[in-house]
Amino acid sequence: MPLRSAPAPLPICLAAAALATGCAGTTPAVRAEAPAEAEHRPSAPYPAASIQAREQGRVVVRVLTGPDGRPREAQLHQTSGFARLDRAALETVMQWRFRPTPGAEAVWREVPFTFGIVGGGAVP
Repeated sequence: MPLRSAPAPLPICLAAAALATGCAGTTPAVRAEAPAEAEHRPSAPYPAASIQAREQGRVVVRVLTGPDGRPREAQLHQTSGFARLDRAALETVMQWRFRPTPGAEAVWREVPFTFGIVGGGAVP
């Protein structure tokens, strides 16, 4: 799958200190569109190298959960075009816990993650 072209340039302050301090109304952010069955969903980290490289995008992860609601396997369903963002989403969803599904052997679910800069060039 081809990689996306680079997004529009972001404010220069994001390259170095935005993780700790932010600047001029711009903040790196990750939004996960969690299904209602997600009971425990830690936030995905926005990789510092991805912020510095101005990587943004949407990742869709397919996660197989057991009857106890714990993830057994995660697969990349749709790439952001950036390996670091894809990996962050995959690793994060494996920490999530979903509502148990007694009687079901396993259930596949799709979880979209959007990595973007809020303010000054946000990803929709």
